Amino acid sequence: MSVAYDDREHSYHHGPYTIADLDRMPRDARYELVDGWIVMSPWPSIRHDHAVRNLRTRLDAAVARAGADLYVNGPVDVFTSTGIRVPDVAVVDGRAARRAVERDERAYQGVDLLLVVEVVSRESASERTDRYEKPSEYAKAGIAQYWVVDLEPKPNITVWTLVPGHDVYRRVDRVFAGDLLETDVPVELSIDPAVLLSV
Repeated sequence: MSVAYDDREHSYHHGPYTIADLDRMPRDARYELVDGWIVMSPWPSIRHDHAVRNLRTRLDAAVARAGADLYVNGPVDVFTSTGIRVPDVAVVDGRAARRAVERDERAYQGVDLLLVVEVVSRESASERTDRYEKPSEYAKAGIAQYWVVDLEPKPNITVWTLVPGHDVYRRVDRVFAGDLLETDVPVELSIDPAVLLSV
């Protein structure tokens, strides 16, 4: 005769998880909701933080120069086909940002974002996610541009743009430190990736 072990008092919920479960997570790390599973990323490195801060600062300055109705922030929560992702930097349509504040929305809709940026953490689980999973999800969400910032072996930015009507990205540029990335989408910006690690 076999006896089943009843561990209801000693176990945790084992998914699939919901946004409500995501919102109950402690603030000790970054959490994303992917296909019903909560995925944790440890706090990023100092180099990662400097790159994010410097890119946000330059995008903010470009928005101010252009007088554009855009909102730059990051990290932010974004709804995707799999749940909620948290890009390092995002440029949001100004009207959509105001609407999200007024409605106290949980996360941004993908179509309201003109650009999302991920800074790759080499040799981590997030490296594969940033290079392969997130581009697919962001494209399906309708986000016009996706930039991947890689700090190794030297800072570089790869620019991906949405192919109209196909929910996929096409690589249009990759610029390394010492050269200039020049773009006018979502705002006119000229940036040498080397400045991402300036202090």
